[in-house]
Amino acid sequence: MLALLLLRKAALPAGTLPLHARSRRGAGVACAVAAPPRRAARRPPRLMDWPRSALLLVSSSSRTGPVEGFISLARELRARGVDARFGGDTVRPGENLGEHLALAGVPWETGLRLSRKVRPADLLHDAGSLTRWAREGRFDVLQAGFAHDHHLSLWAAARAKRPDLRVVRAAQRRIDVEPGALRLRLGALRRSDGVIVHAEAYRRRLLELGLEPDRVVAIPAGVDAAWFTPGSAPRLRREWGVPEDAPLAGIVARMKPERGHRTLLRAFARALSASPEAWLVLVGRGEDEGPLRALAGQLSPRIVFGGYLRGPGLVEAYRALDVAVWLREGNDGACRGVLEAMACGKPVVAGSGGASGELVRDGLDGRVVPPGDEEAIASAIGSLLGDPERARRYGESARRRAGEFTPGRAAEATLAFWRRLRALEPRSHRP
Repeated sequence: MLALLLLRKAALPAGTLPLHARSRRGAGVACAVAAPPRRAARRPPRLMDWPRSALLLVSSSSRTGPVEGFISLARELRARGVDARFGGDTVRPGENLGEHLALAGVPWETGLRLSRKVRPADLLHDAGSLTRWAREGRFDVLQAGFAHDHHLSLWAAARAKRPDLRVVRAAQRRIDVEPGALRLRLGALRRSDGVIVHAEAYRRRLLELGLEPDRVVAIPAGVDAAWFTPGSAPRLRREWGVPEDAPLAGIVARMKPERGHRTLLRAFARALSASPEAWLVLVGRGEDEGPLRALAGQLSPRIVFGGYLRGPGLVEAYRALDVAVWLREGNDGACRGVLEAMACGKPVVAGSGGASGELVRDGLDGRVVPPGDEEAIASAIGSLLGDPERARRYGESARRRAGEFTPGRAAEATLAFWRRLRALEPRSHRP
């Protein structure tokens, strides 16, 4: 009986935050609370008028990773006439996510909780809300960023039984297409109407496992090349303690064990033998920062930590570098940091595999190396820091390359894929 009551709980009035989100920390969400979307018209729309509405779901309270990508996508879709809305974690809202959504002009569906710190009441609440919205025809597309959102979307679609509703999984990370994870997730991917990845290598992997070619697409991330622009940052270099004319390599990424920072530190120590004037900066924060500082202290005094930077400070961080390094992908596999560095006119030493190795053209925009090969990484960094003319040439090429990957282009590709799925037979969404 309790479950039924939770499932049938009435939606909050527009503009009202749920009780679990009414806190000082979550107050910033108020400016982005969504008004109820219009219900779908009874007359089926033409394919080019479809979808009229979409809900982009990602159970996270962070502004980084897939959240940033989904907000950018929603903004671009709204500019193209799609009522695209965002669903994120309202149990643990952080980093002024609501304010960020408001600035982007993207409504936040705060009627969902979407917390991966799963509590049965939250799960039942979200399952009931999504099912009700699906039956009412509020959304034509449910696109999920994490497995939690994905299973909720499939649950709702299976019970709504709406033939015009499409469920799309953005299985963007390497871990989403690795054998171990796929054993658990392949069934859900097959029940989805479509799957989006960021790299052609991941698309090929899914096709090898039997997913239909028409239902899997690789869509690279986009970057705002009008915001991320070339320049210099002497003030920031001084703050870091790096001489203005010193060769400087750097990585801008969350400090997590799987991101390759340790490999980079050891590779840089090797590169110093050929480029003794070089410096390395690590920009970001994360759970691995303490161990990385300890390792850096053992290896070289020319390794510095640049702190966590956003907005204009992030652009300045890229501008301060001579060479950017990106070895392993982050939470969503988009490798937006690679595109941001390229848009700032920086050559990139990129790890092969995934999106980074496809965005950077080896010998044109930078160097592509095996992400675990310290010797290859050291050689690539040393060759670029030791040859400023080559680094400049690669950086100019990287800037032009980044201009090909706009947020608008990513949105157009996503719309085209959704419409292709609309023309196909819908999945049952049932296990």
